[in-house]
Amino acid sequence: MQDQLIVLNFDRQYAAALASRLRAEKIYCRILPGSTLARDIRAIEPRGLVLAGGVSGQFSGEMDPELMRLGIPVLALGDAAPVAAALLGAEAWEKRAVNDVGTVSFFPSPITGDMEEIERQLAYVSPLHLPEEMAPLAQWEDAVIGAQHVEKRLYTLQFQLETNDMDMMDLLLRFATEVCGCTPWWGEEAFIAQAKAAITQRVGSGKAVCIMSGGLSSGVNAVLAHRVLGERLQCLYVDSGLLRAHETDRFVEYYRDRLGLNLKVIYAESHFLEALQGLDQPEDKQAVIMRTLQEMLEQSMQTMDYDLLLLPVSASQIMDGENAPTSMPRINQTKPVMMPLSELFKEEIRFVGEALGMSPEITQMQPFPWTGLALRISGECTPERLELLRQADAIFSDEIRSAGLNKKLWQYFAVLHHVPNYPDQSAALIVLRAVTASHQGGEVHALAARLPYDLLERFTARVRGASPQVRKVVYDLTPGSSGRQDFEWQLI
Repeated sequence: MQDQLIVLNFDRQYAAALASRLRAEKIYCRILPGSTLARDIRAIEPRGLVLAGGVSGQFSGEMDPELMRLGIPVLALGDAAPVAAALLGAEAWEKRAVNDVGTVSFFPSPITGDMEEIERQLAYVSPLHLPEEMAPLAQWEDAVIGAQHVEKRLYTLQFQLETNDMDMMDLLLRFATEVCGCTPWWGEEAFIAQAKAAITQRVGSGKAVCIMSGGLSSGVNAVLAHRVLGERLQCLYVDSGLLRAHETDRFVEYYRDRLGLNLKVIYAESHFLEALQGLDQPEDKQAVIMRTLQEMLEQSMQTMDYDLLLLPVSASQIMDGENAPTSMPRINQTKPVMMPLSELFKEEIRFVGEALGMSPEITQMQPFPWTGLALRISGECTPERLELLRQADAIFSDEIRSAGLNKKLWQYFAVLHHVPNYPDQSAALIVLRAVTASHQGGEVHALAARLPYDLLERFTARVRGASPQVRKVVYDLTPGSSGRQDFEWQLI
């Protein structure tokens, strides 16, 4: 039996939160789709299973009844809990809306330990009527909202992991270690060793190609592969001309000159600007950029001798699937593909980069989409407007760094608009965006940072002095969330 847990994804945000928090405690767990069959889980031989449902009161998907007969411990959470309880013979009564903080009382069990009662945010509950072979595990008011099998190690709880939730983490760790028998062995060094071994096995004595975007994920992917393959790894990077000031120069200096990666830069600014002519809708610009990226990469790869394509795809992108904006250009080719980072979330990839000894300037860099600055320009992306935004963004970044705020902020950037109802069509409106990250309920929320007023004043003076066509400067205070796609700001 393998020393790991399986997390079944019945809700993307909570499955990600559970897996990342457990792995932070060095408990190795993998996320699989909620539709995964019991026979496939049995083949993996994990030590336990967590069913990660949401808290909307609506269970989406289907749960294989055989999951309750695997012979391993199972913990069903959130909306997955009443479904799992029903498979064990319980009757779930009519759902009740709570949408408030409530006191939950616990009954003795191997996973609750000495916990007696805690305050929980409850959205909906489905009171349970239990058969003889089940016993109460948790209760709110007069409703049983958690159950346990009296003989088998099967547990259900109709709530989820919350932000800074020490009580729930204690419960999860008892389930993982005391009930399932998992040991805290997982970490960055363990991942690096496994990934190196997997790359070695797949490539053998052959050659591989890495596609690099300039972001952290592709950088970690390439450095990891370079440690294994050396000169047998060829890295491809497309300079679209849509990047921030001096971005390609810094990229080449670090990865090629300092780390020694075998790097090929494809200079394609003219191709991208020509393809973007006349387009003013963000969805159209994104589609054209990704298609042009695909064409540039495929043309270059046709002339190369390689045996494996290594893609920098994270667990977040896999879980988002088609809803992941600008995650990766699709590459049509016949060679095998490997995704070494596919089980890691963004923050875990950052930790792996640090463990690999990568520069803090790289591991702490802001997320930056494949679409570059194009979607941060409202309307058509012309060379003149692109250069104006690039300059404004560089000035804003310089002010943020000078104030010592760059390590405290999640993201900060400038956006270019036309000035509404202004007779001079070249007049520009610069919108500034600076946010901190707040993790709530498994979802990342972006909260506007309280920037010093004198910083905003200095930026305004500098940008208007450098670019007279900038007539207005605005600071955006709107909150955002990773749960929605925002083409205009490209916030996440």
